[in-house]
Amino acid sequence: MGLLKEKPESYGYELLAYMEANYFQYFVRFTKGSFYYNLQQLEEKSLLERINVSSEVIEKEKNRYVITEKGEQEFDRLFLKYGHKNDVITFSFYTPMLFAEEITSENMIDLLEVQIEQTKEKIRLIEDSLKNPGNLRKPFIQMMENSKRHHQVNLQWFQEQLSEYQ
Repeated sequence: MGLLKEKPESYGYELLAYMEANYFQYFVRFTKGSFYYNLQQLEEKSLLERINVSSEVIEKEKNRYVITEKGEQEFDRLFLKYGHKNDVITFSFYTPMLFAEEITSENMIDLLEVQIEQTKEKIRLIEDSLKNPGNLRKPFIQMMENSKRHHQVNLQWFQEQLSEYQ
């Protein structure tokens, strides 16, 4: 809904391309299928409205979307609801760590080495995107910088854990 507030009358694929081009995947989990499913669900709840566009040019997608008045109200409600949350950081790697004493050192070393490489890659991707921020909004850049700091802390922790197993 926020995307349609920013870019009213957009095609679904325009919104999806915008999300991908602006690194939304760093903060929001989505696939092409889930994105279109969510558009459909929002439309069924009358939070979005489909505007049919007739064109002489054959286009992949002919439907543009706008946020409805009900959608505007729901966006504001959800913005405040989630903006006030301060959830515990969940990290799937923490689950195996609960049982680290039950596996071999070799397996733990393998897990930590994988986490180290993946975390380094995440940091690299964020750094690459921050080199050319283009039209990224200031709050989004700040979120990416904060995410990078979190990854750096995780990297340090993984490396400390690895040294204990080696």
